[in-house]
Amino acid sequence: MQFNARTSHVTGKGRKIEENPSSMHPFFCFRMRLCFAVLWIVRTVCALTSIQVQNSAIQLGKTDVDIICRVNDTEDERIRVIQLIRSDIKIVSVTETRVFWQDKELQQRAVADGSVMNPTSSYLHMAIVRQNVTKNDSGTYFCQSSAKYRIPQESQNIFLNITEITLDTNDACGYKPPQHSFLVLLVAMLINYKGM
Repeated sequence: MQFNARTSHVTGKGRKIEENPSSMHPFFCFRMRLCFAVLWIVRTVCALTSIQVQNSAIQLGKTDVDIICRVNDTEDERIRVIQLIRSDIKIVSVTETRVFWQDKELQQRAVADGSVMNPTSSYLHMAIVRQNVTKNDSGTYFCQSSAKYRIPQESQNIFLNITEITLDTNDACGYKPPQHSFLVLLVAMLINYKGM
């Protein structure tokens, strides 16, 4: 069955114009799709997922690793999960019920807490104390949040560089004494002693 009803209206000049709704159908569908796309983009932009790192340059044994994922969602839509990801590998997540570790080795060295109960201030916090930091903790970190009716949102990427401190025998001016300096000093002392 085809719908061919015609509608008519009178213009300001008194002329009667007839319109066929089926001829407006493609334009109407385009407008609806455009409106849906704009609403989807606005809804996506309203949820802001961010990552904060206290120090991006970590000295092994000297600096803690401290990372916070935050989701500020202006919608009343509940966040279901926030995940912290390192080099495309999920390491820890927070859900409505608990914090869940995917990286079991890191779980032994780090602590994490978080909450997704409040859509305007959901977070995931992970910290590694300086004694437990290893070179394996370096990499590209980012956060990802998921809600029921929208695509997952990702934060920017932050590279965590972990360097090892090497002891240098140079003094503050950059002078490095030669290996045989003790011997030279001993000979000089002996010559000076015999000269007295």
